[in-house]
Amino acid sequence: MSSATQERVATPPKAGRFYLPELDFLRFLAFFAIFLFHLPEPFVLKFFDRPGALGDVGRAGAFGVDLFFTLSGYLITRLLMREREESGDINLRAFYARRTLKIWPLYYFSLGLAFLLTQFPARMTTAPQLIGNVFAPMKPSAYVFFAIFLFNFNFYQSLLTYPLPLMGLLWSISVEEQFYLFWPWFVRYLPRGRLFVVPIVMIAVACITRASLTWDLSRLLWNYTFARLDPIAVGILIALMPALKPGRALRLSLVAVGIASWLFASGWCGLPYELGRVDIAIGYPAIALGSGAFVLATLGTKSFNPGSALARRLIYLGKISYGLYVYNSIAYSTAALLVYRALAPESARTWKTLSLYVPLAFALNVAFAAASYRLLEAPFLRLKERFTRVPSRAV
Repeated sequence: MSSATQERVATPPKAGRFYLPELDFLRFLAFFAIFLFHLPEPFVLKFFDRPGALGDVGRAGAFGVDLFFTLSGYLITRLLMREREESGDINLRAFYARRTLKIWPLYYFSLGLAFLLTQFPARMTTAPQLIGNVFAPMKPSAYVFFAIFLFNFNFYQSLLTYPLPLMGLLWSISVEEQFYLFWPWFVRYLPRGRLFVVPIVMIAVACITRASLTWDLSRLLWNYTFARLDPIAVGILIALMPALKPGRALRLSLVAVGIASWLFASGWCGLPYELGRVDIAIGYPAIALGSGAFVLATLGTKSFNPGSALARRLIYLGKISYGLYVYNSIAYSTAALLVYRALAPESARTWKTLSLYVPLAFALNVAFAAASYRLLEAPFLRLKERFTRVPSRAV
């Protein structure tokens, strides 16, 4: 590498701040959908896992993770492309430093916290009328696969009866980390006109993977990286497209497409429960299509001006959405335990219980994430700014 190139790579370009507050709102919606879907099993079975519209909506909450994938594909691509356009190159070392400082501190802290919680005696952590032992120990192998960001592959190899560990939601972080391994290299070295080929190939790989693996429906494609590339690829394609400035009618149409696609995938195809080959083949692309429609409908909207008090609160919740997602299992498990201890066992599955449990679980989730953001994440995010090439959201 020439000295001129080294100097260009080492010197951060002077760029305007790239921050889209409306996408923080969308992050919060993605988390909230996941939060509702991952209520303890009796609530899921009683209120969501049933035929009809309520069941379809409840199951569609699982697709919030796809919306996170689409947002990640979009934002990472936009930031990388902007860095390349403004500096002439992409500093891969700085990129991986930023991702490490963003993801790893909270991720590994949560694993340590989960280990401590699962060491309590079962008599202290059991709520049988709700979800049994809320802090049941995880297998040692789970920690190993979590630590090296390969838990989603381990989960794929497991049967559908495999119990979801306390931190089972972190499988999607493994998918994100695997995406970060390869995508910056393509953006750095491929001409912009050829970058479109990569997400198209990703979609093809996902479709072929699902078609080739559905001979055994006891395997969890939901967690398998090569079967879950569609939503990330859709986010990349949106980032590579010319900027779209839809009017209100088009935005509403895109929202309708997103809702219809997700309800089709949950209602007609039965996802995320993988019960048929045809359902899998058409359901997953529908989820990705819906996720892309939601992103396109939200981009550029002025409805979430930070001047509004409500908008500021929603944007803040989106800002801490990583913590909300990571602490979700701990929050709803803690709330279940508290509600069970406070109520008579015979009332543990009633609407009264649900009306107490859901707000408590959500409040604990927000409290954990807010404290974590301020005390744990913010110092690392300030350090991350030293490696920033395109300024984005302030800490």
